[in-house]
Amino acid sequence: MGGSPHAVAAGLAIGLMSAWTPFFGFHIAMALAIAFLLRASLIAATLGTAFSNPLTIPFILPITWQIGHEMLGREPSAATSTADLLHLLEGFHVRELWRPVFEPLAIGALPPAILTGLCCYIATFVGIRRYRAARRANFVARREAASTVDTQSAP
Repeated sequence: MGGSPHAVAAGLAIGLMSAWTPFFGFHIAMALAIAFLLRASLIAATLGTAFSNPLTIPFILPITWQIGHEMLGREPSAATSTADLLHLLEGFHVRELWRPVFEPLAIGALPPAILTGLCCYIATFVGIRRYRAARRANFVARREAASTVDTQSAP
């Protein structure tokens, strides 16, 4: 993947951070828009959104739900009942779903998104720099070895 280590690391971190949000179906669009504005890698941002998938969503939602309720000072059990939520989803009343569902999930997504995004950025940035430095050193070593062979075989 081309681009500077910063651009790739920022793109991946942006994608990962957007994957924590409860706005399923909009993760890629959100990551691409933010990556574009911050001049990060669009490909890396798209790849980072893959963190939110059927295997991780069962872990993401309860974590963000609990954190969101704690940050808002609410009890999770005091939220709208399942029957009420189903009724709201039936008519797709997003405005009525914001407070009981999306608000705690969105607010609760902030701390883990920031923490994992920061860790992802640092690990990716350092990893890319080390990989490219090792690759460059390997290339120089092969080039020197080839030039040594060429000078020895010349009559």
